[in-house]
Amino acid sequence: MKINPIILVLFFSLSCEKSIITQDNSSYIFAWTKDENGFNSDFLSVINTDPNDRAYGSLIATLPVGFNNINAHHSEHRFHSSRQLFTNGFSGGRSFIFDLKDPTIPKLKTNFTNINEFTFPHSFERLPNGNVLATFQTIGQENKKEGGLVEIDTEGKFVRSAIASDPDIADFIRPYSLAILPKINRVVSTSADMKEADHSNVIQVWRLSDLSLIKTIVLEPGPRGNEHLDPAEPRVLVDGKTVLISTFYCGLYKIDDIESDNPSAKWVYSFEFNQKYDCAIPVVSENYWIQALGSKTALISLDISDPNSPKKVDQLNFKTGEWPHWIALEPNGKRIVVTGNNRLKNTLLMVKFDKNNGSMSFDYRFRDKRTGKLGFSFDRFDWPHGNTDSGVPHGSVFSLD
Repeated sequence: MKINPIILVLFFSLSCEKSIITQDNSSYIFAWTKDENGFNSDFLSVINTDPNDRAYGSLIATLPVGFNNINAHHSEHRFHSSRQLFTNGFSGGRSFIFDLKDPTIPKLKTNFTNINEFTFPHSFERLPNGNVLATFQTIGQENKKEGGLVEIDTEGKFVRSAIASDPDIADFIRPYSLAILPKINRVVSTSADMKEADHSNVIQVWRLSDLSLIKTIVLEPGPRGNEHLDPAEPRVLVDGKTVLISTFYCGLYKIDDIESDNPSAKWVYSFEFNQKYDCAIPVVSENYWIQALGSKTALISLDISDPNSPKKVDQLNFKTGEWPHWIALEPNGKRIVVTGNNRLKNTLLMVKFDKNNGSMSFDYRFRDKRTGKLGFSFDRFDWPHGNTDSGVPHGSVFSLD
């Protein structure tokens, strides 16, 4: 039988396309979700993100935590191999540990509030031993004393801690986020006050082994004059020892001599800033830094192969009024989940990322099953856990398959 070569080429083309789609994709997103009006419990949402499934973009399950009006806020930035997920409801000062070994049947393992004298936990990063190192903004309830770093085990119990106080350098420190560098025995934490009592302009470098403070570094202004305010998110680059830090005022800083006892930091890049909205969460994919930029309703991709001189390579624009805030990278580096504020507050979007050139595009196949609109819509009242209010997703991460 003679085979038409055009058909043969088409067959192999379609086969290759399918294999590219299916390779290492995450099947689920776990979205930590606020009940919009605060009358009902905040909850975890599980969404189908398998692009080969007909149910792509559909809601799989929800799990209310039994606490309302706590402002579902940050989750871990990456899903851990333990299949547990730490999240916090910042306004309520309460954190939660989810068991997600079976993503379709999420379970709440435990919750906790203060850890000893430390209050208002914010960000979580995994240690090599599987425990979590967390930033706590304060000691006490009055936002009058700086908090610190606290190691917490997988049961939510205290292991060790360190206070962020360094009065000779800064009077106002509020630990916000952190990055862990096991390769060089370092931790980097930032300082920004969630309660907005004051601005901060410092970062801190710690010794990981004993949580001793090595140095509190004061950031200097960039060319615009305010890039140094409210250091937000540190990220470790692909070499495991270089750290870049974004600020809420849209500056990007690099730590130098981090392995020494006298590290320093320098400005390396300024994102556009319009005095009203801020830069939020970044992710790093090999030699690219992707930044959520509310002030431009966009994601910005930078080439950071030379971290001393980042170069802009792409900008993905959102609709007017859509302010991207939280982003997280799929483990295979091919997709980014986006949640945000204002006109984006009830929507979760999917962005495709090309880690070969840093380009970005919306995944137009990821649509709400009820409305047909782009993204998954939380603007609904019928949830698996009952008829409650619309949801506002914040911390969201891809599953490990």
